[in-house]
Amino acid sequence: MSMNPPYTGAIELEIPASPQYVSLARLITTTIARSLNFADDKIDDLRIVISEMCTNAIIHCDHREGTENRIKVRYIPGEHNLSIEVKDEGPGFDPGCVGDFEDGIAAGKGFGIPLIKSLVDEFELNTGPDCGTTVRIRKYDFDEGDKV
Repeated sequence: MSMNPPYTGAIELEIPASPQYVSLARLITTTIARSLNFADDKIDDLRIVISEMCTNAIIHCDHREGTENRIKVRYIPGEHNLSIEVKDEGPGFDPGCVGDFEDGIAAGKGFGIPLIKSLVDEFELNTGPDCGTTVRIRKYDFDEGDKV
């Protein structure tokens, strides 16, 4: 039996690039995932993921004087899945400098992106000097072996 998601279309949030707003993004993530009937363990994964995505955006946003730093969070509920996109207007970075759990995370490489990748079903990163950074993830409400 197929159930339609309780939301149609994207839900968008724009927050200041400040750690105090990460909890708001976590709360909204939890509320949406619960309404989509995600299991508690998958909601826990999403809470970690959104925290990492927002924290990375805060750290890497444009910190020049007079710049109003904001982060855009976009939730796209689907049938049996939730996509989340976090975008900052920072200077971008070299994706080649991102470590991976398999390579032992060399010195100087962070844990954020490898952690996100390990907790989601789909991951996409777009970054560049004049376009900021956008991280998109998708998490399904079922495990690979549970597909109908």
